[in-house]
Amino acid sequence: MNAITFPSQPAIEKFRDMQIAITSPESELMARNHLTDVRLSLKRLTADIKALKEPHQAFIKSIDEAAAPWKSLLAERDQDLEKALLAYGRKVREAAELAQRKLMEQYEKKVERVEAKAIAQNKPIPVVLPPPIIATPPKSVTTDQGKQTVVKRKAWRIAGVDELDKLTRADFASREVPNEYFLLDTARIGKVIRAGGSIPGIEVFEEESIAVRG
Repeated sequence: MNAITFPSQPAIEKFRDMQIAITSPESELMARNHLTDVRLSLKRLTADIKALKEPHQAFIKSIDEAAAPWKSLLAERDQDLEKALLAYGRKVREAAELAQRKLMEQYEKKVERVEAKAIAQNKPIPVVLPPPIIATPPKSVTTDQGKQTVVKRKAWRIAGVDELDKLTRADFASREVPNEYFLLDTARIGKVIRAGGSIPGIEVFEEESIAVRG
């Protein structure tokens, strides 16, 4: 299978310009013939697409499977290294900020002493130089292999929840997140219902369709 089999131009025009009006047994029969033609054409087209994709899907799957262990290891180490670097950066920054606050406290006390002494001695108040600014970790660092920059982006989580997959239905109900942000797993529901199962709160009904066999 090397290409999709498209219908002739007249057939395409027939499908495109088809008028659907069933008012008599004759027009019903014509509509059924059209339905068979359309359904079989769609079936052939779907089969052609699947046949063309299948070899590539198998190859893509083999690539993913071969690369999965290495990709997983790299992703794990990427996360571990980033987490450790960010934690270290926060630690150094907090230590620098704490040291800076202590220096400023000492500076303010020194200024108070110097001013009080100058006033007591009726002398001009001397200038007291402020302490140096303690450097904090830079946002960007250049390494032998490139430049790394700490960036901030908006993320989200449900307040008070660490692991989403462990939330129960009651947990969800107790949260303030609006209902429109919770989506039903429609594929899973359909699979259970088609297999004859039932789900609390899900109503099962029958709808008609026309099966076409050629």
